[in-house]
Amino acid sequence: MKKSIPKTMFSITLLILGVILLLVNIGVISLEIKKIFVIIYPFLLLIYGILSLYQISLKRKNNLFSTLFILTFSILLILDRFQLLEFVFMDFWRLWPLVIILMALGLISPKKFSFEYDSGGNRYTKKSFRIGDVKYNTDNWSVEPMHISHGIGDVYIDFSKAFIPEGETELFIHARIGDIKIIVPDDLAINITAEAKIGEVRILQSIRDGLGNSLEYVTPDYQEAIKKIKLNILINIGDIAVQKV
Repeated sequence: MKKSIPKTMFSITLLILGVILLLVNIGVISLEIKKIFVIIYPFLLLIYGILSLYQISLKRKNNLFSTLFILTFSILLILDRFQLLEFVFMDFWRLWPLVIILMALGLISPKKFSFEYDSGGNRYTKKSFRIGDVKYNTDNWSVEPMHISHGIGDVYIDFSKAFIPEGETELFIHARIGDIKIIVPDDLAINITAEAKIGEVRILQSIRDGLGNSLEYVTPDYQEAIKKIKLNILINIGDIAVQKV
């Protein structure tokens, strides 16, 4: 199985590190060369962290914590090399608050999972994502009662391409950082409650911008409609846009 770029680079970095340490210990490499390596290895770690973050966003890997740890660790070491602050290799233990930060953002969890639960007599499918874009825009995708939870990235839902069952279908959408865009057909009855803690909320022609914005919208024929969608949308940082086609 082919290795990913970050794993390959990490293996190469470990190989180089091991060879250099071995040559230093047996006296082949001078202390000056050893000092040069001490200066440059944080930059190698930074490159590895950037490549690993790219792999996460592209293929949705599950090593977000280790990647953010390496990025933070390497940046602090680089700042130390430029004498902007004091941070050495053995200070890695000082980064333990990263665990709390990621827990607060809800990012220390399985990358993606789905399960069903009952609420108020209705059965919902819980779908949780961590990083990257979430899209429901394939032809004839099936709408069902869902609770979508997302960490970092955009959420795009196109109801004009969906198969919508008769009756009311309720969806909860909660994203932490990113944008949420909803497309609805012009003849679909909708009931929308949308809130952005920091960002813009746009439902058709109505707009709210700034902090703590919320909007509600209900089509006039909602109660009598055979097919109808109820949306509860919340985003911490980002924009919400609902438009008809």
